[in-house]
Amino acid sequence: MEEHNDYAVSFIEATRIIKSTLPLAKVSGGVSNISFSFRGNNTVREAMHAAFLYHAIQAGLDMGIVNAGMLEVYEEIPPDLLERVEDVLLNRRPDATERLIEFAETVKQQGKTEKVTDAWREGTVEERLSHALVKGIVDDIEADTEEARAKYGRPIHVIEGPLMDGMNVVGDLFGAGKMFLPQVVKSARVMKKAVAYLQPFMEEEKAETGFSARGKILMATVKGESMTLAKTSSAWCCAATTTR
Repeated sequence: MEEHNDYAVSFIEATRIIKSTLPLAKVSGGVSNISFSFRGNNTVREAMHAAFLYHAIQAGLDMGIVNAGMLEVYEEIPPDLLERVEDVLLNRRPDATERLIEFAETVKQQGKTEKVTDAWREGTVEERLSHALVKGIVDDIEADTEEARAKYGRPIHVIEGPLMDGMNVVGDLFGAGKMFLPQVVKSARVMKKAVAYLQPFMEEEKAETGFSARGKILMATVKGESMTLAKTSSAWCCAATTTR
């Protein structure tokens, strides 16, 4: 409906005004409402959620109410879909709705999944580990971590190399507002599983070298704070380096 065309962009602009005039105020909003017309087409819905959050967070949104399982990484939304989604959200052209509806009919969720799965599994082990961390995919993480261990020689080199490289990508996307906290939580779970797989090898290496830890590091954070994830990742790396 034409009278609804400005709803998303008006919310974003209202958020910007609220944060500039009332800096201590907090703003939240329901996200799934913007994509409800496309229920059943998760490809479009996930893209709409990610694009809306990206722009709303830039404007100062503090909290979005959304199904964490229905979020795409903003950076990975196909350009043709992103253009049409943002045309609708930002009301950039009068035929935006019609163009998105037409495009949505060509998008098949199953086809998208098959394409993504085939593509990323054919990459190098470094690319596969990075993709798994960014997308929060745990299915093949142990096999890929083992392949990296065979390639890099020592488990610590896997952690400080491709695994931390992947987490750096996650951190950059999160810092730029192109990846969101629920997705970062999934990334942390992948990292944790990879480090857990490497732990026995690090213990074995420690036993062979007779190395003993020289001290302890205490790291603390407030429960529920988003920086817990970063500190947890740092703690894993600190623990791993004691095998040197």
